[in-house]
Amino acid sequence: MPDSIAGSGAPTALPPAPRATEITADGRPVLVELGSGSCASCVAMHRVLDELEASHGDHLQLVSINILEQPELVRQWKVMAIPTQVFLDGSGREFGRHIGFLSADAIRERFAAAGLPLDAAAGDDS
Repeated sequence: MPDSIAGSGAPTALPPAPRATEITADGRPVLVELGSGSCASCVAMHRVLDELEASHGDHLQLVSINILEQPELVRQWKVMAIPTQVFLDGSGREFGRHIGFLSADAIRERFAAAGLPLDAAAGDDS
C-alpha cells in the first residue's frame, strides 16, 4: 500500500489509477474526496478532512484526489462535479456518494447509517 494512504497524518493524493482493493487493504472504511485546490467547496472539504483525520484517522482512511493533477481518475471514479465524496466500506464496496460540501458530522452520520460508526471506532473516553 502506498505511504500516501497509511499513517501519513494528513489526506494526500493517491498515485494514478488506484483500485478500491488497494485503498482498503487494511480493512478500514474509506472516504475518497475528489476535488481541486481551486474550488471554494473543495478547499472547505480539506478542512473537514483534516478534522476527520485528527479525530478518526486510526479507524478511517481519508484519500484526497486532486482531479486537476490526476484527470484520468475522473472517469474511473465517475465524477460528475466537484467536490465529490465516495464512501467505501472496509472491503472496498461503495455504499454512498455525495456531490458538494459535506460537514464532518454529516460524514459521520453516513458511516453510522451504513453500520460503520466512526465515534464508536474512535474509542470511548470514559
